[in-house]
Amino acid sequence: MEMKDNNQKKMLLSVLGVAILVVAVIGISFAAYTTTFKSDANTITTGTIMVSYNEPSSAISVLDAMPIADADGKAQTGSGKFDFTVSTKANNVLTVPYEINLTKVTLNCTGTNTPAGCYTSMEDNQVKAYLTKGGTAVTETGTDGTFISALTASTVRSGAKVLHTDSDTFTAGNTTAITTNYTLRLWIGHDISYDAVTGKEYHAKVNVDSHVNPIS
Repeated sequence: MEMKDNNQKKMLLSVLGVAILVVAVIGISFAAYTTTFKSDANTITTGTIMVSYNEPSSAISVLDAMPIADADGKAQTGSGKFDFTVSTKANNVLTVPYEINLTKVTLNCTGTNTPAGCYTSMEDNQVKAYLTKGGTAVTETGTDGTFISALTASTVRSGAKVLHTDSDTFTAGNTTAITTNYTLRLWIGHDISYDAVTGKEYHAKVNVDSHVNPIS
């Protein structure tokens, strides 16, 4: 009975990837950078299933913090884009679905014990996200990027917005992982008033979550 109950449950494999801290300060810079969690959380392995998330250690930044056109936001190169990979592996007949999420990070800047690095945050309806898979735009963020406020709310991660959902399918006896390359770009929407974002920042982190039925 216990095994039957376990088989009916879904296992949440949370890959808490390195946080993308997207900082936009008008007149200074619009930067995104990563901070690594010192743990094994970027790779989840259970039985015959593996889900991993790999992120770069270098910073990404957009030097011009002014609102920019979608074409310019999508064309950002070098430090203006965030590349990462998602890898899955199973050696049984199995489909491994996963969800790439974006979660806004804010600091409590009130009270007497104001934390270092405190900032006034931009809103989700001021910042656009554009995710590509192997160089092709994903449906969720569209061909011209989508304001974060318009993204669908995640049902597996509280407070997160869904950047993309996908899955990989494996056959019995498989020994090879499937690795997919993604690139995320963020920018201030070109219709946003300069006065509305001046002196403000936007921080968010990327997570990869996977619901997998456990193998009996």
